[in-house]
Amino acid sequence: RPPRSTPLYSSAASDVYKRQRYAQMMKIDLGEVKAHIAYGFGAHGSVLAQTVQARCEKLEIHYDIESTDKPAKIAGLIRNARNGCYVRQTIGNPELFLDTINLNGQPFNPEDYPPPDTKS
Repeated sequence: RPPRSTPLYSSAASDVYKRQRYAQMMKIDLGEVKAHIAYGFGAHGSVLAQTVQARCEKLEIHYDIESTDKPAKIAGLIRNARNGCYVRQTIGNPELFLDTINLNGQPFNPEDYPPPDTKS
């Protein structure tokens, strides 16, 4: 399936919440905040050959922020919200994922079973 771009107004709710929470802590007058997210994603490879690879080609976020505070304070708020976002930090450091698997109650490592040879 080709990548597509989809506006997701409600998906930005968590990020807007973080900004509002940090704004309270930083004593910033934050009015209305709107966020618009567009992304392009897809996958390629073969399920039968076990070569499926998901991809995200872009993730664009646009904010409209209303505030009577100085731009320097708003810049600090945005820095805190970006650095305090678990998803943003995890995407930037995918090595944080650690999978453990049990199969029928026993430890299981899928790497012990290589994908099938599809060249024959």
